[in-house]
Amino acid sequence: MIQHEDGTLTLGAVSGIADKFSSPATVKVMKSEGASLSGVDGTLSGEGSYILYNRLGTTNHISFTVTTTGNEDKFGISLVRGTDSELYYTMEINPEGENNRKVNFLQEGENGKGFIEGIDGYIFARPENNVYNIDIFTDNSVMTLYINDVCAYTNRIYGIQKNCWSINCYTGSISISGVSVKN
Repeated sequence: MIQHEDGTLTLGAVSGIADKFSSPATVKVMKSEGASLSGVDGTLSGEGSYILYNRLGTTNHISFTVTTTGNEDKFGISLVRGTDSELYYTMEINPEGENNRKVNFLQEGENGKGFIEGIDGYIFARPENNVYNIDIFTDNSVMTLYINDVCAYTNRIYGIQKNCWSINCYTGSISISGVSVKN
């Protein structure tokens, strides 16, 4: 828990856990749609655009920064995704009005159910500069997502290890930078 100057409390990544992930893993782009790439970073524009990255290890620390161009842009991070996945899982950073966001959980793909009610996160304030610093920790089937040390979201997702993952854009345009995976 992090206490801010105004006395409010938020949840942020624990530095001791991040320190345990010290071996950089190779990050490769496996496929992309609607993306302008610069190595593993890039810009995504419009509905259905994504960058698919190579398979993860058993335990992972994924980190990257997303910058949105507008206050209503929607993006997500998918796990257990491949080039032909019929079902994969997404944490969608969804606008809840112009100034708030919420992490929604979705099953996507041909056999996905879409939004899964009751598994979404709590509402947090949209960063004024539209910059989202994201850290994701996985250990087998347990995943915890942190955004700007103001949002924490945890879920159990089977099959994370040894499968690909992606960053997706649903509306607007987003820039992705600093993509890193450590084991």
